[in-house]
Amino acid sequence: MNLYDIRKQLHKMPELAFQEHKTQELILSLFQGNPNLKTHTFNTTGILFEYTVNDGDYFLFRADMDALPIEEKTDCSFISQHHGIMHACGHDIHMTILIGLIQWILQENIKQNILFLFQPAEEGEGGAKAIINTGIFNNFNIKYAFALHVSGAFPTGTIASKSNIIFGIPQEFDIFVKGKSSHVALPQNGKDAILAATQLYQSINQAVTKHFHPLDAVTFHVGWIKGGTMRNALAEDCTMKGTCRTLTKENWTKMNDLIKNTAKHIAHIHDLVIDVEFPNTYDPVINNHELNEILKSICDEKIKYQETQASLTGEDFGFFSTLYPSLLFWLGTDCSENLHSAYFLPDEKSIDIGLEVYKRMLHKLTN
Repeated sequence: MNLYDIRKQLHKMPELAFQEHKTQELILSLFQGNPNLKTHTFNTTGILFEYTVNDGDYFLFRADMDALPIEEKTDCSFISQHHGIMHACGHDIHMTILIGLIQWILQENIKQNILFLFQPAEEGEGGAKAIINTGIFNNFNIKYAFALHVSGAFPTGTIASKSNIIFGIPQEFDIFVKGKSSHVALPQNGKDAILAATQLYQSINQAVTKHFHPLDAVTFHVGWIKGGTMRNALAEDCTMKGTCRTLTKENWTKMNDLIKNTAKHIAHIHDLVIDVEFPNTYDPVINNHELNEILKSICDEKIKYQETQASLTGEDFGFFSTLYPSLLFWLGTDCSENLHSAYFLPDEKSIDIGLEVYKRMLHKLTN
C-alpha cells in the first residue's frame, strides 16, 4: 500500500491513549506473516516488531500511536471519522514513516538488528513507561534509540535538532481544595474553597518569578478549574488541574516542592485542607551529541538542518533517552497551524523527508 494512503487511513481512524486497537490491527495486517519480523504485542496496545539478522546489538525506532480528544476542523478529504477525536499531534505521520522504514528495511535486507516500536499513549498517559515496564527491552542490547516529531514551526524539507536537552520535563498536577459550604451572608460559618484555590494559583505564579532565575525555562499553568454549585454559597470544594514545565531535574524538584509548600501555607491561612497529586511526568528528552552530529552531516540542500533551542514540550521518548543514547528531531511540515490545533494537518511530503532521514542515518551508522 502507498504510504500516503496509509497515512490517510490512519488519520481517519484516530484513537485515544490505550484504545488504539484498530490502529494496532491495521499495522499488524501490513506485515502479517512476514518471516523476517517477529511480532510482540502487549496487554494494552502497541506493537514491537523485531528484525534480527545477527547476534549483534539493536537500533530502536519508535513512533507514537494515540490521538487527542479534539474535534477536527481541517475539512480535508480524509477527515477523522471518530467524533471528537483527531490526530492533532501528527502521530499518523510518525506511524506512517515507521511503516515505510520497515518496508524499506525488508526490501533492502539491511544487515542491522532493529526494533520497531509502535507505542501507545504518548499524550500524557505514560505509554512509554508502560512498555518499558513490561521488561521486553531487557531481551535486547539496544545501542541507539530514534524518534521524530512533526512541527509546523519549520517548513517541509527542514529538520531541527540540538545536542543535549531538546524536550523538557512536563509535570501534571491536580490540586483538591476541601472547604466548608455556607450561605454567602454567613461566611463565618464556612470555608471558601474557591477563594483559597485562586489565592493558591496567584501565590504560586508570583513565587515562580521570585524563586527561579529569569533565564530558567520554567512555567506553571492551571488549565482546568471547577468549584462550587451555586452563586450565593461558599464553595465546599474546588479542583484545579494543570501542568508545570522545566528543563532540569533540579528545577523539576524545586517546582514540585514550591507547589506543595505553597498549598500547605494557603491551607493553614484558610483553615481547610488542600491535597496535591502529581499523576504524570516525563523524563527530559536528551539527544546524544554524537548522533546529533551525524544527523547534521547527512543533511544537504534537499534536507536542511536547523539548530533549535530546548522546548518545554513534553515527550515520553525521554524515558528511552534516559536508558539509551538517543536522537529525536523536529520534522518540518508545511501547515498554517501547529500541534494540538483542530486545524493541524501536516504536509504528507514530510513523510518522504522523515523516511529519508532515517535511511541516511542507518546508512551512516552501518557503513
